[in-house]
Amino acid sequence: MKKYILLSILISLLISSCKKKTVIENELDSLKINKENYTKTDTVFYKSKKVKSLRFYKEKTQYLDVSFYESGRKKSIGNVKNNQCHNEYIDWYENGKQKWVRKYNLGNQIGKNTEYFENGNIKKEYDNDNKESSEYWENGKLKSKFIENVSASYHYFNGNFMEKYINKLKDEYDVEYFNENGKLVFNGYYKKDVLFKDNIKYNGKIICFFNNGKTSIYQNVVNGIPNGKFFSSYGNGNLKYVSEVNKGKEIYYKAFYENGKTYFIRDGIKKTFTQWDENGKLMQ
Repeated sequence: MKKYILLSILISLLISSCKKKTVIENELDSLKINKENYTKTDTVFYKSKKVKSLRFYKEKTQYLDVSFYESGRKKSIGNVKNNQCHNEYIDWYENGKQKWVRKYNLGNQIGKNTEYFENGNIKKEYDNDNKESSEYWENGKLKSKFIENVSASYHYFNGNFMEKYINKLKDEYDVEYFNENGKLVFNGYYKKDVLFKDNIKYNGKIICFFNNGKTSIYQNVVNGIPNGKFFSSYGNGNLKYVSEVNKGKEIYYKAFYENGKTYFIRDGIKKTFTQWDENGKLMQ
C-alpha cells in the first residue's frame, strides 16, 4: 500500500514539474525565439497585468520587438538594428492570420509590402522596386492599381475597369471610362486638365452605369471642362465625390471616404476647406 502511495506522490510531482506552457510561451516557440540568444529582455504589461510586449536585446541598438494581444496571441514582430527597422516585420490578426508583412533595410522599406484582410485575401500590395501598388476588394477582385509615372486604374466590385488612365507626356494622359459590365463608354485624353476626343475639345455627356442600373459616373463636358453638377462613385456603389462647376469656376467639391463618411468639402464661393477623419470627426 505504501508503495502505491509513494508512486502516486511521484507521479503528481512529475506532472506538476511538467507545467503546461502559457499561450505566450507557445507563440514564442512558434516564432522560434530562444531567450538564451539574447542578453536582456524588457517586458511591458497591459493594465490587466498581462504581457503586452517583449523586447529581446542583443545589443543596446539591436533588438527584437514582439507584441501580443491580451489573449496572449502574437500581434507583431520586428527587428531593430542601429535603432532602425531592419529585415522582416509581420503583424497578425488575433485569429493568427497575417495582417501586414513588409521588409526594411536599416529603416528603408524594400521589396513588397503586403496587407491582408482577416479572411486571408490580399488587401493592399506595394512593390517598392517597381513603384507599383495594388488594392483589392475583400472578395479578392482588383480595386485599383497604380504604376508610378505609367498608369492608374479604378475597378468595380466585380474587378472590371471603371476608370483607366495611361500617362503619355507631362500633363497629358489617355483616359477610358467603363460600365460595370465591361462595356467601354468613352475614350479620349486629358491635356492640362482639358478633355479631348479625336484631337478636339470634348463636348457631351459621359454616363457610366452599375449592373443594377444606377449611375456610377456622370459628367457634362463643355469645351473639355466639366460644367454643372458631376460625380463619381467607388466600385462598391458609394459616392466618391460630387462637384459643381459654373463657367469654369468651381462652386464646390465634396469628397467622401469609401465607407460613405464625408472626407472634405471645398467651397469655391466662401473659399473655405473643411475636412473630417474616416470616423466623421472634424479635423482642425
